[in-house]
Amino acid sequence: MKKISARIEGVIFADLLATVVLATLAFGTVESWSLAIFEINALIVGVLLAWQYAIDPEFDWRGLGLALPLWLLLAWALIQIVPFRSALPAPPAPESLPLDQLRLPTISLDPRATREAIAKLLALAIYFTAALHVLRSPRRRQLSVRILAGFGFAVSLFAIVQRLTYNGKMYWFRPVSIYIAPYGPFGNYNHFAGMAELLFPLPFAWLLFTRSKLDERIFFSLATVMLAAAGIFSLSRGGMISMLVQFMALGAVLIHGRIKGPDRAERGKLPLLPVLIVIAVLLVSVWIGYEPLVKRFGTIQQGAGEYSVVTRVEFWRASWRMFLDHPLTGVGLGAFPAVYPSYGSSSSRHERLEQAHNDYLQLLTDTGIVGGAIGLLFLFLWFRRRREQWKSGPSMRSADRAISIGGTVAILGILVHSLMDFNLQIASNALLFLFVIAMTEKE
Repeated sequence: MKKISARIEGVIFADLLATVVLATLAFGTVESWSLAIFEINALIVGVLLAWQYAIDPEFDWRGLGLALPLWLLLAWALIQIVPFRSALPAPPAPESLPLDQLRLPTISLDPRATREAIAKLLALAIYFTAALHVLRSPRRRQLSVRILAGFGFAVSLFAIVQRLTYNGKMYWFRPVSIYIAPYGPFGNYNHFAGMAELLFPLPFAWLLFTRSKLDERIFFSLATVMLAAAGIFSLSRGGMISMLVQFMALGAVLIHGRIKGPDRAERGKLPLLPVLIVIAVLLVSVWIGYEPLVKRFGTIQQGAGEYSVVTRVEFWRASWRMFLDHPLTGVGLGAFPAVYPSYGSSSSRHERLEQAHNDYLQLLTDTGIVGGAIGLLFLFLWFRRRREQWKSGPSMRSADRAISIGGTVAILGILVHSLMDFNLQIASNALLFLFVIAMTEKE
């Protein structure tokens, strides 16, 4: 049984890594066909995990507690679609009626959208629970860093080439709406930047905090430079700000030397490495896109009057009013697009606003104070684990320490970016976010 259990665990690990990669390549997994595959595969992973639990008497549930907030949020979303009074005749699309005329029997003002969001959240909760379980192995965590670094290099190179040879189609064959701004496999350049933020600190931290052979250093250096340069070339200002925070965080760890281990002397021999990486990133970024970068940075001078800033502020104000009208329960997980027209307008004439462009604010609009408290619980548990690892840094192996630092900086970046965009609403980036967190959860 132990052999079978080990094989099942290996299959789950391989499935998770493949899903992280393929979900990104499938346009970020935002379309119905890719979401269906994503969710069905999660059920398969769940069955495999349950099978392993059934046959392995030594199955260890320790370390899986960080997944609890996701399951609590899932339970709250299910409560949002429970009818608490007699059902009325089904209304037309929720956005076609004023809110005071909907009179739905459920907390959710768009039960259908909430059911769809529940399916996605269930898939993410299963994936995260499975990742926390299988990534206990140091070998698997290290293999994950190498695979993600290689994938990040490849998808970044693809994104740059596609931007330079753009013919109006994603992957050079898929027509796109004039209202989206594709970059790489994503329909929005901000989402590529989010992916890059989650990936590039991993190889960079590996370079800074571990001993490695020359070929490995070259590999991780190329991955770091390409990911960071592609993130900058995406022209996502939120992404650039987040990456700057990440570089500063890594620099602070390196300079102050608060995490001390057997490789401290090795780090002392390479004081120029992070500087050289930063210079390489800037040179590559300027080389491939000097004019677009200058033009993009020029919009910063417009300050609060810049168009995207003005529209985001309008979105946030309307979303805040939505939350104030439904402070405790929210409007329903996934119901934001249907309810928002009663509070504000989209910047596009022909498309409704799908997201609040702030993951924290949308958690409040969709799930209220209850969901906000669950989100805070998740962050509290995660930060507590980071604090424990920080204290035990000197006793950690260099590889584990590098993964912990790189993963923590990666999550820091996406948490900053979430203040102005909605990367965690994108299935592929949400999965990558949870996978990276699981990588840092060394027992």
